[in-house]
Amino acid sequence: MANRRSVLKAGAAGLLSSLVPTWGYGQTVPSVLGALRNKQFTDLLPNPLDPANLFAPDAPGGTSYTLVIREFSAALGLVDASGKALYTTLWGYGTPLQAPSYPGRSFNLRRGVAVSVRYQNALMNAQGPLPHRLPVDTTLGWANPGNLGGRAPVPLVAHRHGGDQLTGSDGLPEAWATPDVNRDGMPDYRGRLFSASYTFDNSQEAGHLWYHDHALGVTRLNVYMGLAGNYFIRDANEDYLVQAGQLPAYPHEVPLCIQDRQFGISGALRYPASDPENPQAPQPTHMPEFFGDVIVVNGVPWPRLDCEPRLYRLRLLNGSDSRVVRLSFSFENFPQNRMTFWQIGTELGLMNSPVPLTSLTLAPGERADVVVDFSKVVSWWHGRVILRNDANTPFPDGDPVLAGSTDRVMAFSVSKPLGFFGQGSAALTSANLPANLRPVHGPLPVPSTVGATVRKMMLFEGNDAYGRLQTMLGTVNPAPGNPAGPGFGTFLFTDPVTENIKLGATEIWEIHNTTVDAHPIHLHLVDFRVLDRQGFTGVVQPKPMGPGGVAAGGYLTRIAMVGVKTPALPSEQGRKDTVLAYPGQVTRIIATFNRPGEYVWHCHILSHEDHEMMRRFIVV
Repeated sequence: MANRRSVLKAGAAGLLSSLVPTWGYGQTVPSVLGALRNKQFTDLLPNPLDPANLFAPDAPGGTSYTLVIREFSAALGLVDASGKALYTTLWGYGTPLQAPSYPGRSFNLRRGVAVSVRYQNALMNAQGPLPHRLPVDTTLGWANPGNLGGRAPVPLVAHRHGGDQLTGSDGLPEAWATPDVNRDGMPDYRGRLFSASYTFDNSQEAGHLWYHDHALGVTRLNVYMGLAGNYFIRDANEDYLVQAGQLPAYPHEVPLCIQDRQFGISGALRYPASDPENPQAPQPTHMPEFFGDVIVVNGVPWPRLDCEPRLYRLRLLNGSDSRVVRLSFSFENFPQNRMTFWQIGTELGLMNSPVPLTSLTLAPGERADVVVDFSKVVSWWHGRVILRNDANTPFPDGDPVLAGSTDRVMAFSVSKPLGFFGQGSAALTSANLPANLRPVHGPLPVPSTVGATVRKMMLFEGNDAYGRLQTMLGTVNPAPGNPAGPGFGTFLFTDPVTENIKLGATEIWEIHNTTVDAHPIHLHLVDFRVLDRQGFTGVVQPKPMGPGGVAAGGYLTRIAMVGVKTPALPSEQGRKDTVLAYPGQVTRIIATFNRPGEYVWHCHILSHEDHEMMRRFIVV
């Protein structure tokens, strides 16, 4: 089936130089949107670091947590045409004493202090397990509890994204569990890798992790229902910078979880599951991507933060399904004038020194630690500061943002008087930023590639047995000419593992993107450094996939590098766990695999990982 994302034809015609996008993936505008637009920047942004928004341990001062996943209804700020408040059914993480919330409450923990977390799937009522509130495509490879093939019970598993922990605590896609309806103390159905509790040793540097559902084949749906939240680790290096008056602290530190959503006229979440252009597609069907028309930050559509005229630290997280955002700050009255801000950290810790930016690209799963100086904003003249987005969908060459909708994220109203709040909370400005962000840890070392094993990987878009776009991962034969063979090319999630890694090994992964879109690639277990990117050309040969060979995969052969290597971007100069691989380029990363076990690597476009763009790897 021909589609927008066809890029490489079989045989010699499939040269990467033919990368040409055609039409964009359409968006449905629900009728609640008009009323919502009239409310933009009126509802206040909640701060996930507010003490009321932190998880409480099972006992005061303890290190054990029980998180209970329940269904609930909440007013997110949606209104109908008359201004009446609408309520949305959501799923959220709570505790026995704390109600579920969207997003989930935050963990805010110290480095070196281990915690244990037990997750309980409580999506049930007196009649039994609740059905999924979104359409489940049972033709995908998914958890399918009890081989029942339906929408209930719902499988869930929480993954701590960016953490350094053993397999049993990683929250892998096959570690899912359903509710304990029969009350025997264990979930009624469990995945192959189920673990009753997780242990997080928190031995890594201070950084911004997050947690979200990761159940096989329904990750996109479960996260969309609300199952995600922040996880922060704090350490002595960060303490030093705060106490020295060089970095803001709460309440001037504010996490921003950016997501996109669609809502129906009743306030219910909408998630498309019908493809009128493909008569072969099942009903409901998986769609290649999801792009909502409502931007939600910390669970609030287009919110507002009332600020003081001072420096703020913003912990950015792109928690969307498929949407890449390219963020900038500008004045409401002078939108063409972008403010300079400073990035101080990547996903897994502080960088060596602040990096001045006027825009920042964040793909799903990526985080960035930035500071913004509002000290010179004059409200009556400049108006509010608007956090804007101008990234195409799909990224980078798809449709432009929707004016008045997906082109803005939130507003900052510099309307509060300057205040002083506790230790390290002087009225900081950008002049207080230190040149050295790592006074305790010392500088991040320059990555050494000496002795590293090189793996050649590929990203590919083919078709499944229903003629639908199917995103896949694979390997490339390193031999001259990159010949095709059964041990290379694209693979499905259930195929044998091809990445068997020696414990303690340092490896360079060369990720060849043969598609027209950028893909955020996430590796579980390890942090990595981005080395460089370089253009390439190649030829794709067909590789039949799946039962009967009716799905279309491919081999990448005859690779030739084009142009010079481009070093990692200034915004990538730190420890990362997710990297954006651009179309027609080889993205090179280097990682050391220090923990044994079975893990996964995948595209963090949730719709892609649910439809085969995920593979296991094993460290032994």
